Amino acid sequence: MNTDFIRLKNMEGELKFTQMNNSYGFSVTTKELIFFKPHMTYHLFLQDIISMVPVKLGTSPVTFRHQSETVHASFGSDYYKLTAKWARIVSRSGIVEKEDMEFIVPLSTKMLTYISEYSGLVVIK
Repeated sequence: MNTDFIRLKNMEGELKFTQMNNSYGFSVTTKELIFFKPHMTYHLFLQDIISMVPVKLGTSPVTFRHQSETVHASFGSDYYKLTAKWARIVSRSGIVEKEDMEFIVPLSTKMLTYISEYSGLVVIK
């Protein structure tokens, strides 16, 4: 696991699945979804997720700069636009709570299975 990830001390619910690499990580419990990236962690309660919609990204990797960090988004999973009515952002500077957040994240099929099982979201085909 990347040592730059900020781990949460207390998570609610039973840990079901964790997926990590050097660029990002995800954990899902029976009540929460946590996204890890270097120096920043996003914490959401599954009950606060409003929607998850598949998103197609361009064929080339996405590169962008955030402060002094360059981020390359080229993952093997499918991408989803996740909308939540509330999220907690944990950084080295502190904790901020925000409403009406949107994320575009790569999620594996296994992670989606756990999210749908415990969030109450229904798949529409």
